[in-house]
Parts: sequence; C-alpha cells; structure tokens
Amino acid sequence: MTLTRTLPRLAPSTVRRPRLERWLATHAGIPVRLLIAPSGSGKTTLLLKYVPESAIAAGYCALPPGCGPAALFQAIASALALPRVPRSHDDMLALLQTLEGAVELVVDDADNAAPEANALLHRLVEDAPDTVSFIYASRARDTLDAKTWIARGLAVLCDWRKLAFDTAETQLLAEACGVSHTGVDVSRLIEESDGWAIVLSGAVRCAAEDARSLGGAFENWRTRYGQMFTEFIAAELDRAEEEDRASLRGIMAGALPDDEDRLQRLEAQGLFVIDDAGGCRPLRPIRHLRGGRARSPQTQLAPMSARMFGHFEVRIGGTEIAWIRKRDQQIVKYLLLKPSASATRTELASIFWPEADRQLAAQSVRTACSNIRKAIAAITGYAVVERYFRADPDVALELSQVAADVRRFGSHVADGDGAFDRGDLEEAGARYRAAEELYAGRLLDADAPEAWFAAHAQLLEDRYVIVLERLAQLAFDEGDMKGAADYAYRVQQLRPDSEGLVRMLGKVAPQYRIPTAPASLEERRRNKRDSA
Repeated sequence: MTLTRTLPRLAPSTVRRPRLERWLATHAGIPVRLLIAPSGSGKTTLLLKYVPESAIAAGYCALPPGCGPAALFQAIASALALPRVPRSHDDMLALLQTLEGAVELVVDDADNAAPEANALLHRLVEDAPDTVSFIYASRARDTLDAKTWIARGLAVLCDWRKLAFDTAETQLLAEACGVSHTGVDVSRLIEESDGWAIVLSGAVRCAAEDARSLGGAFENWRTRYGQMFTEFIAAELDRAEEEDRASLRGIMAGALPDDEDRLQRLEAQGLFVIDDAGGCRPLRPIRHLRGGRARSPQTQLAPMSARMFGHFEVRIGGTEIAWIRKRDQQIVKYLLLKPSASATRTELASIFWPEADRQLAAQSVRTACSNIRKAIAAITGYAVVERYFRADPDVALELSQVAADVRRFGSHVADGDGAFDRGDLEEAGARYRAAEELYAGRLLDADAPEAWFAAHAQLLEDRYVIVLERLAQLAFDEGDMKGAADYAYRVQQLRPDSEGLVRMLGKVAPQYRIPTAPASLEERRRNKRDSA
C-alpha cells in the first residue's frame, strides 16, 4: 500500500527489476536498507517501482538540495500522510507511534540533507518504533553511517554491483523497447557500460529511436547523446570540492589520479568511481568521455574482444588481429591476465627473456611493442592505436576498450560468490550460469604450457569446478534432477574423486542413465591386485 499521494513519473519503457525488489522486500525487517551508488545507477527508478507493490504500507520522499530539518519534517509528513508536520524529533517519534501496522519510509537523495537534517535521519534509525523501517538512497557513503549500522546489524547494503543491470534485465529492457539483440550484443553492452543504468538504458532507448539492433548501441548512444551526458556529469560535479572536480575532469581526459587514496575519496563521495575486485576505478563510460566531449562519428572505436579460454583469439570490430610473432601475442595474453592489464618493461623482460642480456631483453620488449602496434594498426590505423594499446611508460591495454572472456568470467564468479554468501540463490545461479557459458575450455588450452600462465589456468579451472558444483547443488535443491546430474557429471570429468558429487550422481544418475563416477586411482589399483 502506498501512503504517498503522488509519485514522480517514470519513462514508459522502464522495466521492473524483480531481483532487486525481492531484495528490498526480503530485508524489510531490517531497520534500514541502504542504496548507495553513483547518480544514474537506477536507485530512484527501483524505489518508484517497488513502493506501489510493497506488501506493507510505504511512503516515499526525495530530499531537495540543502534540505534542513523543517523541510525534512515536511517531506516525511507528506510521505507517510501524517496528520500534521512534526515540530521536533520527539514530536516525529510520537506521530510515528500512532501509525497502524508495519510501515516503511523511503528517503531518496538522502545525501541532500544539510548536517542538522542528516543528524535527524540518523536519530530516526536509532529511535523509531520497531514497526517502522527505513530505506535511505544516497550517492555518497560519507553522508551515511553505513559501516557502523552494518556492523551492528541495523542495516543491509545494496551497492553499485547489485544495482548494475545483468543479462536478463538487459534482455528484458531491449525486448520492452523493441530492440533486436544477440547474447554477444548484451554482454558487450554490459561490459562497455559497466551495467550503469543511465548509460545502458540510454543506449537501448537510443537504439530503439534509430531502429537499430543492440549491436554497437553504446557507440551510437555516445555519438548522439555524449554531450548531454557530459552535461549531466558536470551538474553532479557542482556539489563536489574543486580538488575532486579537477580529479574527475582528469579522468574524463584519460588520466588517472596518481594515488589510490584519491580514487577512494571519489568513490566514497559517489563521484563515478567504483570499488571493483581489483581496487577503485572509474566507471568505464566516464573515461570514454575524453575531456567531456563526445567524439565525432569518424573517431568512434570498435571494441577489442579477446578469447582466452580454449583457443586464443583477439578481434577488433569483428576482424581478427594477425600477429607478427608468437611472442607478441604472448605479451598480450600476459597483460590480459593482469588485474591492471599493464606491466613494466622490466617485468616483461624478466618473464619472456629471462636468460638474455639486459640490453638485448630491453630491445626485445621494444620490438614486441612495435609489432603489437603494427598488428592493431593494420585494422584501425595508427592514429587510434594508443586507445587500445600503449607502451609508455608501462606496457598496457586500455581496459575501457577491451572485453576479455577471462576477465568477465572472474567478475561473474565473484558476483555469484557474493550472492551465494548472502543467500540470494537466484542471483547466484544467474551469475554462475553466465560464468559457465564463458568457460569454453581450459585457459590457453591450445598453447604449450608455460610457467607464467599455468597457475592461472589451474586457478580458473578450480573456480569453474566450484561453479559447476554449486549449479549442481542449486539444481538439486530445486528438484531439477536432470540438471543436477548434468552438472555433476561434468564435474566428474574434471574431478573424478569429488566425493560430494559422486554421492549426488549416485542419487540422480540411475534415473537418467548417466554413468556414475569411475573408481578412484587407489580403488583401481586395489581391484587390479585382487584380480591378479
């Protein structure tokens, strides 16, 4: 039931996001649910879709910039349909006591509260009746006491990772907008946009306007609306300090702050920097702005896509790169396996020319870098090579232009593990299945084994086995015996002695005529001795 008389209007093609609405509903008993992510992450849209469908009475308000105590009391009174506007914190508590049944108060743009109003929001969490819970949405972590509340068990957090559009939601939006798409189109758009709602939905709607498919939707959107998006970013920067504005402008121009502390500061304030598995980094579309101006159609770049599982292959805009030497592509492989996609020249020399004289090794690195540039330039031309690959001072790939299956696999597994640990099994299953689709064979399976990637290959296979084991268990728990058997049998091929999976196969295999796990090595030896 909605207590608020009117809610802000949403775009006609806006889609509901059931997994996030379920998260909000599941945690309704927690005193405060926090939605903290940069502007444009879809917080408001989610809340406006959730409130009318909430199983308990819900009221919504959005705080204006510089909101003081009086404006806060007015907003809450309107949201909850209180008989009058509270005059003080104690008066607010007294009015909340008169509400019948469970009630949830949604406060959007909570970081717009002035210090005195912010203090009142904090006191409400501590003092409100047990029948009242809160949802606070904010761009910045710094304005809310998130760490303390979470540590005390008073709060749960929905951050940018959870708010990012996943494959199913992107497909649903494309279908709602009448945009044709393939699985590759969806994966590429999520990669290019980081699943950032304002960018991803803008790209889909722009494709619909132009009667295009989802292929190349990000580039098309950036050409059409890049300048307007830049103005959106500039408006958000107005609330930041000058030093932080300068840092973000530098990021938009292609530079990164020279220390992690600066990135962490921007992330804490919700200034379009996210805390990813490899540390803080800017959202990818921010770096595409390049100084705040959309590039002309003539300078739009096709993304570089890299396949590392099974047979190695790198393409730009559908054209496979023809490498000059095997060593050149080995360096590219090595960079793709690095979290930062970069390495020093000394590091590369020690890995690939360990026995060579130092000067000869350095020259070999220079030659390899030159060859890599030539191979890329054969497709793109030399003018834009450095937007894919650079060699000064370090040798690096530009991550904003590269979509690698091995990196996407790791991201999906990490997201799946996080969801699994939280008990969100539906989300975990979706992430694990996305990871499973990417694992097309052992890492660099067509290459002769080398020490620099052997450990990566084993680690990735181990993670893949865990993915299959968890998918088998999830299928089994859901009563899908055929699916459980299929996943368990695949684990059996990789890990014949996995005891848990052997037991599961024993339960489900006979029904589907799937062979049970073979005897262990010790059992085979014992049987051979007995027969002798």
